[in-house]
Amino acid sequence: MYKRQSIINAAWGLSLAAATSILCVPAQAQTSPDYGIQREKGVYIGGGLGANFQEDNKFPIGGSTSYNPGPVGVLSLGYALGNGLRLEIEPGYRYNDVDSIGGTGAGGGRSQIFSTMGNVLWDFNNFQMMGIPLVPHIGGGVGWAHLWDQEGPHGGLQVKGQDDALAYQAIGGVEYAMTPQLKLGIDYRFFTAQDTSFRVNAATNARTKVGDFDDHSILFTVRYSFGSPPVPATIPAATPAPPPVAAARNYTVYFDFDRSDITPDAKPILQRAATDSKSGNVTRVAVTGYTDRAGPDGYNLKLSQRRAASVKAELIRDGVPANEIATVGMGEKDPAVPTPDGVREPRNRRVLIDLQGAGT
Repeated sequence: MYKRQSIINAAWGLSLAAATSILCVPAQAQTSPDYGIQREKGVYIGGGLGANFQEDNKFPIGGSTSYNPGPVGVLSLGYALGNGLRLEIEPGYRYNDVDSIGGTGAGGGRSQIFSTMGNVLWDFNNFQMMGIPLVPHIGGGVGWAHLWDQEGPHGGLQVKGQDDALAYQAIGGVEYAMTPQLKLGIDYRFFTAQDTSFRVNAATNARTKVGDFDDHSILFTVRYSFGSPPVPATIPAATPAPPPVAAARNYTVYFDFDRSDITPDAKPILQRAATDSKSGNVTRVAVTGYTDRAGPDGYNLKLSQRRAASVKAELIRDGVPANEIATVGMGEKDPAVPTPDGVREPRNRRVLIDLQGAGT
């Protein structure tokens, strides 16, 4: 027989494991190729299956009921706002057989709950747990529950009836993105249907007040998003424009995702910039680094500085005096292509080289 306390302890232990996932060390979003760190936006559908552990219920007419663990299933239709927040509608079903009444092993019956909940969830993007890119989430919901309860005997009476009740739930879990659209996860739910009562006498329609139906659930979940941006497996460097016949004054080179080393496509552009710098009336070479908006601001600022430093080192190797080169990193500022936060855009991963003459 499943004891009430052991069921609650097991469920809350799994709850704690899910909740502590949000305390993991922040990941440098640019260092991981995994889809999980992207901020989702758009419509999604999902579902979950698992086990539920209903707490004991005390009936005033006599005896306390213990329930066996049972199945639970949910569906969801929602919308991700693109900033980590998700809103969804969730129908669900829970079933439990009676284990014992009054702690004697006697009695039997079953309990069923159908619910419709409105949930609000928050995804903790840009986090990792144990070195694996995962997206933890927490949330809550409020809605309606329809309960069927048939069990007995309680003090010589049979409980058999239905009730509608206000319901609440708390949610915690993690997801892993198999693709930009498909996500698998595990969730813990604490669900409660408030202030219930059931019929105990068919002739008089008398009812017994039970109170709250409290339930703990562990579910394996799957979600498919229709709005996640597609992410290519590899992003090639942007093709530079052909050089003009006259000596140019501005040059742009591009970088791979989360990299600051000079690409093969960038080297001839920097050689041409160095040649024009030495042959023209150039007194200063301004080198400005940038990043896209995937990743924390502080990390991207340092990455842009490293990119500018790499370009300076390459220009020095090509013969430009070091004292003529000034570098600065701008991070995510002044993007070539404006994007929402968290989007990888190869045209924003760049360094601009500006050849300046006297009075420029």
